[in-house]
Amino acid sequence: MLRRISFKQAIAAAAGSYYCRTFLWPISQSQQQWRSLLSSVNCYIRPLFFFLFSFYFTFSLTASLVVNIATSQYSPIASDPAMAPAFRIGTIGELCESNSPLTEKTIIFIETSGGNCLRPRQACAIESAARTNPDMKIRVHMATRPPPGYPELDGGYGLDGNCQSMDVLNRLDNVQIIREDLTRHFLGTPLEALLRGGKFEKSKFSFQHLSDVVRIAMLHKSGGIYLDLDVVVLRSLGCLRNTAGEVRSPEYKAGIENGVLIFDKGHELLNQYMRLMEREYDPLGRESIGPLAFLKAASEFCGFGGCEGCDFGHRFDCGDNWNLTVLYTEAFYPIPFRNRERFYEPNFPLVELDNFQTSYVVHVYGAGHGAQVAPSSLYGFLAQRFCPAVYLASYSTSRNKFEF
Repeated sequence: MLRRISFKQAIAAAAGSYYCRTFLWPISQSQQQWRSLLSSVNCYIRPLFFFLFSFYFTFSLTASLVVNIATSQYSPIASDPAMAPAFRIGTIGELCESNSPLTEKTIIFIETSGGNCLRPRQACAIESAARTNPDMKIRVHMATRPPPGYPELDGGYGLDGNCQSMDVLNRLDNVQIIREDLTRHFLGTPLEALLRGGKFEKSKFSFQHLSDVVRIAMLHKSGGIYLDLDVVVLRSLGCLRNTAGEVRSPEYKAGIENGVLIFDKGHELLNQYMRLMEREYDPLGRESIGPLAFLKAASEFCGFGGCEGCDFGHRFDCGDNWNLTVLYTEAFYPIPFRNRERFYEPNFPLVELDNFQTSYVVHVYGAGHGAQVAPSSLYGFLAQRFCPAVYLASYSTSRNKFEF
């Protein structure tokens, strides 16, 4: 009859049998008694030693694996780059099942300062969009001169233009740089009265105000996908249509941001928004025509308002047979403004990436506003994977470091 024995029992039995046989050989009777005694002792001691050694080795290996598994998700990338998960283009999975045939396949970026070159972090947003959406045209509209009024001034890291980044963008087949007078997009819209009335010349936040109005005018005239220049695009945006993103903050509990906007040409909500801008523009208020104004226009047109725990994440039927989809917070703004320092911490826990598993875009609030980006930070991690060419171009040979 066959008898099942464990792996450890088999090893011990084989070892005992081997040692018992090797210690028995033809000798005198007295010597044989002593040899038999020693052989018997060895038959027990050596297998026991072998078993204890095997047990120690198995225990040590198992303990090491348990410790590694338990701590790896909190280990900083800088300590061992090989530990970084495969969270990069083509391996993070797509959220879009198919492209929307009516969505304009154009992604729009707007730069209003009038500078000749983009900052590396701005160029990163563009490269990430181009790489994750190779089937779309990427248009970068850059002002040929500073806007009227008084621009807000920043200080800190990442604020200098980098013409090497421009060279990177010019090598991307689906990216087009357009230098122009951005105010021409106001013509034929309700914003034309705002421009001709001279209110823009009194703006204390001219970079922001010009960007707020131009994006809406462009989308209303041509349709497409508008993205702020402080984002990192993770996935295809092809299936999104007439969409904005929810955001929450202590100031207004739940609302809608205007940093990511996808609209069909001629959408009536955008027309309503431009009328509200012309009516309520305050040149001294940074947010006078920003997210709060967009929320107000959407509330009037689509029948909802700011509230705590709004049932966002689905499509709303609006006036004149138009609709608006307000996606969950994680879609575009997985890390809120009040926690933006998480992007810049020198070492970040890998579990932070779990926040992006259902994100199309990561909005890095104030990406160009002076926070230092370490290579081992969350923002550095995303840059190295989604805008690798721009990140490499930001390396300073004179300082022997990345100035991203």
